[in-house]
Amino acid sequence: MSRPIQHAGAPFAAMHEKLVGLELDCSPLRDESLTPDLRLRALEVWSWRVKTEFRSAQTLTRFLSETLAAGDPMEVWAGAAEAVEDELRHTALCAAVVEGLGGTPELPDPPEELPSPEFQALPAAGRALATAVGMLGVSETLSVALIEDLHARCRHPVISRVLGATLENEGEHRDYGWAYVRASLRRFDEDGFELARLVARRALMDHEAMIAQVLDPLPTEERRLSHHLEPELADLGLFSEIREALVLEHAIATRVRPRLLELRLG
Repeated sequence: MSRPIQHAGAPFAAMHEKLVGLELDCSPLRDESLTPDLRLRALEVWSWRVKTEFRSAQTLTRFLSETLAAGDPMEVWAGAAEAVEDELRHTALCAAVVEGLGGTPELPDPPEELPSPEFQALPAAGRALATAVGMLGVSETLSVALIEDLHARCRHPVISRVLGATLENEGEHRDYGWAYVRASLRRFDEDGFELARLVARRALMDHEAMIAQVLDPLPTEERRLSHHLEPELADLGLFSEIREALVLEHAIATRVRPRLLELRLG
């Protein structure tokens, strides 16, 4: 059963505010004249984002320890540590939106996520490479594309600030991730490249399955972003399945696949 995310008093609250670094009042969201269905949809999506950002913080905490255990260069550690802080910040921002909408943000169930035995059996350098390819490379590139699309269309001042603050960091994670993959691959033989290819395929698999399920039944003229403007959804930081699939399809074709080909991982 999921547990609510708790708040703490001094001295932790001051540390939290320093980390988040953004004075954000989400209380106006409670007064928005939303239909019950739209408010529920917004609560479900932003609650899900709380949990995914929380999981990202866990994954990148593990990645930081992997770069240390792999003996990576000192300068690499700074980027990994910063990425952990950023994901904690994103979790807090999403939680603030949930609370603003009148909900209670919750931890994933269970809060602790253990890597698979297959992943744990890899040497530290292999685990770091796999995390960089799957999350920092592929997943963050797709996240940036989705948030960019929402931020460009969102007119709500509170939601726009949350999207903008998140976008600042996600782009850095993406660029850091691809740079790490490029540098890390130099120490691997063909087995290392094959590991990275496998991780990339797995990272794309669910996205591509969703894209096919949503878009394949549509006539060609409906497979255009201009046919799915959705201003009411964008103002709450939401997508329809169709627009999300279209954005992901374009990002995979124009951003992810070229990177993988360039690194001999496509």
